[in-house]
Order: sequence, then C-alpha cells, then structure tokens
Amino acid sequence: MTNQFTAAIAETASTTDQSTASTGGNFERTVSALGFTTARFVGYVEIGKQPQRAYEGQEKPDAPEVRLTFELNGPKQITEYEKDGETHKRSNLQREKITISQSDKSNFFKLFTKMAYGRSDIKHMAQMLGEGFLIKISHNTSKDGKKTYANMKSKENGWEIGAPSTTDPVTNDVTMLNVPEATVALQCLLWDNPTQEMWDSIFIDGSYEKDGVSVSKNFIQNEALDASNFGGSALEALIGGMEDLTITPEKSSAPSAVEKAIPTSNAKSPSEPEAGADPLADLGLA
Repeated sequence: MTNQFTAAIAETASTTDQSTASTGGNFERTVSALGFTTARFVGYVEIGKQPQRAYEGQEKPDAPEVRLTFELNGPKQITEYEKDGETHKRSNLQREKITISQSDKSNFFKLFTKMAYGRSDIKHMAQMLGEGFLIKISHNTSKDGKKTYANMKSKENGWEIGAPSTTDPVTNDVTMLNVPEATVALQCLLWDNPTQEMWDSIFIDGSYEKDGVSVSKNFIQNEALDASNFGGSALEALIGGMEDLTITPEKSSAPSAVEKAIPTSNAKSPSEPEAGADPLADLGLA
C-alpha cells in the first residue's frame, strides 16, 4: 500500500523490526455496531514515552505509546446524522492507544501478528497503513451499566482482526472482501523518523469550552510534546526547537511547541474528522 508516508516508513522498517518478539456539533455518542466489519487502517501515531498505570501497587516507568485508528466501513458501521439542516453520513472509527512492546506476551506484538497474518515481509506496523482488514467488534459496559464501549479485542480470542477475507467452511475456498477506500485522511508519526508532513497530519484545529476554560482540540500533538523523551528527540529536532518554530500558512499548520497555542480559528484541518465522527469528536477532543 503506497501513501505519502511510504518512504519514511520503509526507512524505519529497515532499522526497527516489530515483527520479531522478545521472549518474556451536538451529536449523540455512537457506539460501533456489533459483529464483523471491513475496515481500513488509517492512523499510526507514535506519541513517545507516556506515564503508565501502577501495577499491583508498583510504579511503572514511562513507556512508548502509539495511537491506532481503524475506519470501520461495513454497512452497519455507517451512521447518518443531521448538521445545519442537512443529512450527512460517516463511518465509525475504532481507536486504540497501546504501549509499543515486542514482548511476545504484549498487546502490541499480538496485534501486529494478527494484522500481518503470516506475511514475512511486514516488519513494522506502519507498513500496513492504508490497508484493509476484517474486524469483529464486541461490546462491554461500564461498571455502573450506563455506558457501552466498542472493542476489537475479546477475552476468548484476543485481537479480532485479520485479512479481509472469508473461508467457505465446506470447500475451504477463500474469498477476498471488498474494502471501501478511506474517507478520512491518513495519520502517521514515527517517533525516531518524523517528517513535517507526518507532524501536520495529526494537527487538529479549533478549541472547545470546558469548565469555562478554552481548551485546544490539538491533543495528539500536545501528547507528543509532553512525552518524557521529547527533549533531544528527532521530533524536537524536526520542529526546530521550542523557540525557533515559526508558524505561517506556507510552512505549517501546527501550533508552537513552546506554547501549545489554542488555535483561534474553528476551521478544520484536512486530517480532522467531521464533528461527531467518533466519541472523542463528540467531546471536542478530535
């Protein structure tokens, strides 16, 4: 799958092999529909080392994390909504934020293995950006029973993702499924090999009000800037240092790293999904 990030991804895959395990508007929140759906892998965004939850009372060190986004485009995953008196359609998005680890027991490596489905030439998850998959969505509810969440992972089978195909149980004939093209812009950020185009792809313009305070919607870039290993990183070098980054329409749509400025415009960036496209957007967070 060729996209605007292919060259940088190929360079990263040649030095970072993730395929080898180490032993050891006013919109109502929409929950993705249950069952199987075709999907496209539209977001691979490394956000650097982030705080981890304590385990059994023991503090854990910061660890590198990645944000993954899949556009669910099966018939049951298309939602209609009203905006400005007009009816619009959108595909549900499934987002996952997980720790990057090549331990054979880690969530990341198990997901990588399912997505590669035996292809030995895939060395890095970002190489699959833009590809189609078959995903099975399951639901769980909050402890108080008031909220329902969509998952692509189950206790019984782990990550429910694989090749976009079905197998006839009688003849064992394999049929490849048609996966619609993505309707949202691809997002990618490689922590050790970033490009300006990658950085711009994760920018989200606008702000929202929370407890009377204006908050930037640009939370993904801000997460990366807050990473404990941002200082001295390739990303810091890319954006030119905190004091030197000058934002102009011709240079970049990204905010200043030192101020993490709240955008004054409410116009969407090309990579921002339409309002209400997912629960984060409903909260003004995407």
